Amino acid sequence: MTDEARREGFRTVSKFPPPGALSWARALLLGLAPLPLANSFDDWASLASICDTGWLLASRRPSIATARIAQRRLRALSTRPVSFGAFAALRPGEGPVHLRGTCAALPGHGAARALWRLDVSEQADVGRVLIEEGNDFVLAVDGGGEVYVLSNGGHLVSGAPLQPGDAVSVFGFADAIPDAIGLAASASGRGGLIRAIRSGSELPMLVTHVVR
Repeated sequence: MTDEARREGFRTVSKFPPPGALSWARALLLGLAPLPLANSFDDWASLASICDTGWLLASRRPSIATARIAQRRLRALSTRPVSFGAFAALRPGEGPVHLRGTCAALPGHGAARALWRLDVSEQADVGRVLIEEGNDFVLAVDGGGEVYVLSNGGHLVSGAPLQPGDAVSVFGFADAIPDAIGLAASASGRGGLIRAIRSGSELPMLVTHVVR
């Protein structure tokens, strides 16, 4: 893991997908019900964050082939969350895997500010753009154990900002990184390493609010 990939936050500005792409992606998600992720889109604009990623190749003309690829990949999002013990047993790079728990700001970071947010804005030169700002955070996994969430390259797929204390599902790939925040003193790390979850080379990590 490089220093660049380990930075604690990011901000991206991207062109908003055309309406046809969102309509196709929405229909595909709803067609895969029951899919926990599909219930997280209280604002369908948040679906734009995963268009043109490995999850939804929205820039390509919809076809049977692209739909089958998307369906196969999106089915990974219907898996049940795993325990911390099962996650800790994975080798770096294994996944995608589903973790569920409560998010918290990194030690020393303001607990009152949003950890992640997604906004749509109008820019005179390009039109509608999607602005996404995320920060690394700690996930207290349901059932015990803490995992470091590497935000870089990931996407929030809920319309509401992510706040400390929110219950979330995280879909990503296992990793182990040097401890820089003191978690390794607990059962969540060994030998100065802590368990982490991150984006993969083709599939970005996804973070979504848990819908009760």
